Amino acid sequence: MRVYNLSNETIQRWQWGDPLMRHLTDMVLALAQGLGGRALDVGAGTGRVAVALARRGFQVDALDPAADVVEQARALMTQLGANVTYHVADFTRVDPRFQENTFDLVVCSEVLEHVEAWRAMVDNMRRVLKPNGILILTVPNDPAQFSFLDTYAGHLRRFRWNDLASAFGGFKIEKSFTVGFPLTRTVHWLYTRILLPVVYREHRPDRMWQNGTMYRGIGSQVLYAAIRADDLFNGLRWGTTWVVKARKV
Repeated sequence: MRVYNLSNETIQRWQWGDPLMRHLTDMVLALAQGLGGRALDVGAGTGRVAVALARRGFQVDALDPAADVVEQARALMTQLGANVTYHVADFTRVDPRFQENTFDLVVCSEVLEHVEAWRAMVDNMRRVLKPNGILILTVPNDPAQFSFLDTYAGHLRRFRWNDLASAFGGFKIEKSFTVGFPLTRTVHWLYTRILLPVVYREHRPDRMWQNGTMYRGIGSQVLYAAIRADDLFNGLRWGTTWVVKARKV
């Protein structure tokens, strides 16, 4: 199967225009309510979560392994007036710039599915957290949902809960739930089983991103409302995305 490399422009449109990413950012902010101090956004991309945290008063460091993405993000932070310090870093390895027991909050949203050594990344996030510091994590749920869109997006996996939870030694999991059921999962199925294979076969892989977001044809505000409605079912484990809040012990 042919795999397309996504452009920086496409990555930025996804982070800032996609309704699910908007909702996950809202989730991160809700779980970080009442916290403050220093925050680290791991795999920050072009900075949607980092900007939101900075606007909540956190002193934010953000990192991404791609130098060109970081360059773009720094320009965007200047444009937005956001007080976010960006770094090029591979967080599967110990980096002396990020010392032990430094951060009050670490956020890693929609990143681990792209990383081969994802357990090493979780270990490193635990290392830099202060005692009692909080990790907020989101990852795609359920290998059975792995689809055309996962391949397109460069995902290596989706996560079963037992596999994910096994990496949380040294943490106390305070909250864990899925989002995106039943409405978001239904839309996800329609896109991945019907629309995207057609677009892919026609060799127009960026078509769904034209005019800002792959969901524009549906109406991103309508889809966002549907995603929010799914919050009524967050106690179930059939959603598209795991959300975890854990405290370092």
